[in-house]
Amino acid sequence: MKNNYFSTLSGADNWRQNLKNNDIPSDDSEFLKYRLNQIGDTSTYNDERKQQPSYPEVERVSIQPQIWNKRYHAKMKSGLNILALIRRLIMFALIVVQTYFGTSYLSTLLPYQSWQKINFMANWAINPELAIYSIIPYIIQWFIIALFAILFAWISIGFWTSIMGLILAVMGKDRYTIEIPKDAAAHIDAKHRTALVMPICNEDVARVFAGLQATYQSLVETGNAACCDFYILSDTNDPDLYVNELKAWADFNAQKQNNGCNVFYRHRKRRVKRKSGNIDDFCRRWGHLYEYMLILDADSIMTGDCILNMIAMMEMTPKAGILQSPPKSVRMKTLYGRIQQFANQIYSDIFCAGTHFWQLSEAQYWGHNAMIRLKPFIEHCILSPLQKRKGPIHILSHDLVEATLMRRAGYGVWIAYNMNGSYEELPGNMIEDLKRDNRWCMGNLINLRLIFKSGITLTHRVMFLTSGMAYISSLLWLIFLIFSTLLLLVFNLSDQQYFFQPNQFYPTWPKWDENLAIQLLSTTMVLLFAPKFFSYGIIIARTGAKEVGGIFKLTLSIFIEMIWSMILAPIRMIFHSKFVIKAWLGSKIQWKSPSRNDDALTWGESFYFCWPLSLLGIVWLCIIIWLNPQFTLWYIAILIPLTISPLVIRVSGLSSIGIKAQKAGLFLTPEETHPARAVTLTGEYLVKTEANIVDHGFIMALVDPLYNALACALSTSRHISNVKNQQKRSELIEQFEQVDLTKINKEQQLAILEDPIILSALHRHIWQQQEKYDNLFTLWQNERQ
Repeated sequence: MKNNYFSTLSGADNWRQNLKNNDIPSDDSEFLKYRLNQIGDTSTYNDERKQQPSYPEVERVSIQPQIWNKRYHAKMKSGLNILALIRRLIMFALIVVQTYFGTSYLSTLLPYQSWQKINFMANWAINPELAIYSIIPYIIQWFIIALFAILFAWISIGFWTSIMGLILAVMGKDRYTIEIPKDAAAHIDAKHRTALVMPICNEDVARVFAGLQATYQSLVETGNAACCDFYILSDTNDPDLYVNELKAWADFNAQKQNNGCNVFYRHRKRRVKRKSGNIDDFCRRWGHLYEYMLILDADSIMTGDCILNMIAMMEMTPKAGILQSPPKSVRMKTLYGRIQQFANQIYSDIFCAGTHFWQLSEAQYWGHNAMIRLKPFIEHCILSPLQKRKGPIHILSHDLVEATLMRRAGYGVWIAYNMNGSYEELPGNMIEDLKRDNRWCMGNLINLRLIFKSGITLTHRVMFLTSGMAYISSLLWLIFLIFSTLLLLVFNLSDQQYFFQPNQFYPTWPKWDENLAIQLLSTTMVLLFAPKFFSYGIIIARTGAKEVGGIFKLTLSIFIEMIWSMILAPIRMIFHSKFVIKAWLGSKIQWKSPSRNDDALTWGESFYFCWPLSLLGIVWLCIIIWLNPQFTLWYIAILIPLTISPLVIRVSGLSSIGIKAQKAGLFLTPEETHPARAVTLTGEYLVKTEANIVDHGFIMALVDPLYNALACALSTSRHISNVKNQQKRSELIEQFEQVDLTKINKEQQLAILEDPIILSALHRHIWQQQEKYDNLFTLWQNERQ
């Protein structure tokens, strides 16, 4: 590959000289052969073209997509499942008991406590209107109590999960887990190769290849890189990004060492089933060549030691189907990103440990930074759409579904909760984060259709429900607040009923027990924030907080993060509620990759996304003040953040404030004060890769001989050479020679890039008619400078 790339450079120089001398063939086919012969290609296809080998020879194997209505029997492990069942029953009992007491407490403090005294039928016989009027407050209260029970149980899940994580932290380790080996290389069979697969689609090319190079280099430094290959699987349909991907991949291969670890690239023409379809295509084409597959996201970074440990753990556990590493967030600069990164690194350890405690071998797969055993994955985890009368519904959040199918096939799905060396990045501002949540919400709600499919374990049925509840809970909180406001409206504006029975001597007074409400609120806040204090205690006990700026700065950072999470909670509640409603109404969304840059938002973008929240907050606050000003304090923590939401989102998206906080020692993380070499290398490589990125990739492929040679050599078209194809191409070439190539749409640009004969012919035509294409040459010269 290295020699091929350098011959490409040489061929480009020769081509420039030949262009000046007009020493070029006139026929399109001969011209293309001439161009590709100059760049040293070796593989011949059926249309007598030569192409640069960018991936191994394809030997397709059959894969069977899932048949959802078929009867399946889940394969279980008896001993471990009994232990897991005991742990889950204990946790379930704790959640139920806690929820019962919390709900009972709420029912005693609400104002209407005389339901047992109401004789609805007797009142109906006397005055139907009055009978209905008398029970309306109680109906509202019942809804409030029911919603509170669901939401309190939801909070309790997080609380008891953190308790389980705290227990594991004190114990040191769980004997029922996959142990991390001391010498990973000793456990790896050289015949069992691993593919590190990175599906991408319209991503930041510089960041993708910087992280990839850092991961590759870290793997090389272990001395065991020969057991792995990298695959970049591109679904990119932006022509400018596509050309930059080709160039970045070629540059990477030109610089990398010859150590048996290959870096392959494939650009997919038929982009079906998004990420899961891209992985399916890899499994069909090359899955049989590998024992394991490590899925990387576009922002993933992994150390070589982490990769080898995960391979060794899979080797040591033949019935492990998926091993998920807990990725830590790194390299964030904005205030929003740094606070989210801080929360991820400080609090995630006990949550991951607690999740492992009750999930054990029936854990969740998060879609990236996870090792997968390929044979059972190919046999059992290929997804097909869900059928509905209006048409197929494609599974979007594929990761949990694949974990469910892997477990159903009898293979364990594990979280390596104590694994280090796995990293990712987060969206730099809340708007990008919410866009990602919109996609996840849609995917998780679609997955609810799978709860009752045959053979799925009870644990994964619960996971389908909880993944949906992650977003549905926001809508339930909003409904809870609306009903609370309605109860306040009834309490303050309606004529109260004090006598519910004939000959009742003493009146029954509706009352609001504020002291009990404060106690219940305090209890709820303890459940929400206790996990943060658990993490705080663990950090101080282990290291004295030396890795995060010391005890004082850690304490201040956690306090600010708690306040910050309270400010963001109402904003997320409204947006998530909107996402759930849109999903239920069948609204379609564009599944785009989130922006991972730390670019600051403008005021206009912030107001565009948040002005409805500000209006809602102002109107709602005015209603509360009008009804009863003393209740304002109970709503102010919700309504004020909604009112100032544009300011919150704008300020939190600023890198300048985030960098100042970092210099002040706030929101520091262990991975920031003592970064892994792979994370440091990513920053260094990013500077270099960004310097080689061009804005007008399509124009460069048309004009620049080097980019044109690469695009021709790496094109994906495989047309059989015949008269019909030649005629069609000739028509397209003639058509494109008559139009302004800078103004054609991206679909046409991509079609040109994917067909080397058309691209090469246009390249020749542009150089022969330089005066006509002066604008293209101007862009080309600007890019070269």
